[in-house]
Amino acid sequence: MVEHSSQEGPRAAPGETPATVDQVAADQEADPAAEAARLRAAAAAGQPGAYRAYAELLTGRGRLDEALPWWARAADAGDADASRTLAICHKDRGEFAEAERWYRTAADRDGGCAFGLARLLQEAGDAAGAEKWYERGAALGSVECKTNGAVMLAARGAWDTALERLAEASAEGDETAARARRVIQDMLRDLARWREALARAEAEGDPEEAYEALRELLDPDRKAMFERYPRMVAEAEALYAGAAAVGSAKALVDQALFIARDPSRWDEARALVERAHGLGYDGAAYVLGVWAEENGELRTAEEWYRTADEADDGHIWARFNLGVLCVRQRRLDEAERWLRATGVDEESRDPFDEGEERIITALESIAAIRADPERMPPAEWAERLPGLRARAEEGGPDDWYAYADALMRLYRLPEAAEWYRKAGTPRALLALGRMLYEGGGAKGVRMVPYYEPAAAEGDAGAAYDIGRIHDEAGDRRTAQIWFRRAADLGHGRAAWWLGWTSEERGGDPQHAERWYVRAARSGLVPPAFLAGRSMVRRGACAEAEPLLRIACEGDHEEAPYWLAQALRGLGRTEEAQRWLRVAAETYPDLLRRYGDMARLAVPDPR
Repeated sequence: MVEHSSQEGPRAAPGETPATVDQVAADQEADPAAEAARLRAAAAAGQPGAYRAYAELLTGRGRLDEALPWWARAADAGDADASRTLAICHKDRGEFAEAERWYRTAADRDGGCAFGLARLLQEAGDAAGAEKWYERGAALGSVECKTNGAVMLAARGAWDTALERLAEASAEGDETAARARRVIQDMLRDLARWREALARAEAEGDPEEAYEALRELLDPDRKAMFERYPRMVAEAEALYAGAAAVGSAKALVDQALFIARDPSRWDEARALVERAHGLGYDGAAYVLGVWAEENGELRTAEEWYRTADEADDGHIWARFNLGVLCVRQRRLDEAERWLRATGVDEESRDPFDEGEERIITALESIAAIRADPERMPPAEWAERLPGLRARAEEGGPDDWYAYADALMRLYRLPEAAEWYRKAGTPRALLALGRMLYEGGGAKGVRMVPYYEPAAAEGDAGAAYDIGRIHDEAGDRRTAQIWFRRAADLGHGRAAWWLGWTSEERGGDPQHAERWYVRAARSGLVPPAFLAGRSMVRRGACAEAEPLLRIACEGDHEEAPYWLAQALRGLGRTEEAQRWLRVAAETYPDLLRRYGDMARLAVPDPR
């Protein structure tokens, strides 16, 4: 990383530790209950530093629900670190407005809160707000704010100011700033070198040399550079535009690849690639095929792949993609012909070549589908299709949806897509989005608009799917917002995700337990186990028992041990022994499957 991150657990920032904590640190191990009582009494009496000391104790014991009001009292008393801790806790819980409120209570006087607020705004897409608070935090003495603010300046191309501030932060001992400064300096040297090489090619009027001068820009190792410094995307686009002006059709395609990073310029990018195709660059057709497939334009994708194969006298990856398209549509004989036309087969494959392995895997998938009638188009739907077609031609959206649904079941995906689009209802668009994203090769957040109308009508599954798309795209914040909406609508897997995120990423077992319980209500076994285990750990054995029984009935391997512990805690020793015997019988299987990791989850019940 070349900037400071805010991935923290719910704890206080470094600062002044109240003397009360030091005085009783030894007693805490000897008598934790007495220590808690002492600190609670001190906090209730309003003794200096006691709010925070008691909040820290509760937080350290995983009792964040009880800690939050005491953190709030400390923050209201002027403790900036308490404000920051509250903000971190609420952010980890996905309560972003509340997190922002607590950061703002102290951001104007505390560098740590200014940093947290800036990060929160940056993650929400408010670049101007983030820069403002990084600036304020730097003025308050936060070197992290100085570094991150400088990186943001570099991201929009203010190189000189960014380097100057990174040098200052580096001089203050921030190694992150030193690394970022070296990265930017190297990047600017590379940029100057690419410009010089392009200028030489322009002077000679050599299109091929102009393109070759920029080849390093496509190195996969530079992907992170473009993500972190968007200004470099604009620089790359300008360089390729220069190479295209010299006459390189290939440069038009690469210019388009950089333009396509901005969704609002999608049509502009596609037009450039089509222009490159018109100028005779065969590879442009393949790119157009990939883009069409990722956008869910199945017929168009197939046409461009065929064009790429014909123009290039055998384009191996166009053939592979055609094969995969045909597999998805159960045109299996045609799919096999395309895949074997790549020249890769089971006998001659190179097991260390990832590309060849993909082709062999696709061939194996064809064999598996042929061997499983359940994965072939169902005959009963083929018989019903003519009647559904007749009703669709005379009817309205419901009939169009029904016909599209039948076509989808028969794997006639391009036709199904046309009828789903014609229907245009939230239900039809949702079905179209799922068909394209989950089985049609479409990718990325461009599919989200198909799900949004159904989500707006309260469809929990649609909201969950939007969260999943954003999660797979790496946008955790947006994913968390949508999973929360889905969970509030009753979606069990969304609640499970929120619980896991809260526990594993945020260190907040109480919040996690609530989400696990909600997930368990939908009938999911793993979160029922997780909720029950959490309850046993905090001594709520009566609450845990029914959840752990659900998990045992669902054959969860770890549940018998924890059910035994719950029963033991309830004083039902004989029942506990029976379940411990069940746990002991399955424990060797756990060890074989998970190795020593199993011992961390379940102590040996034998």
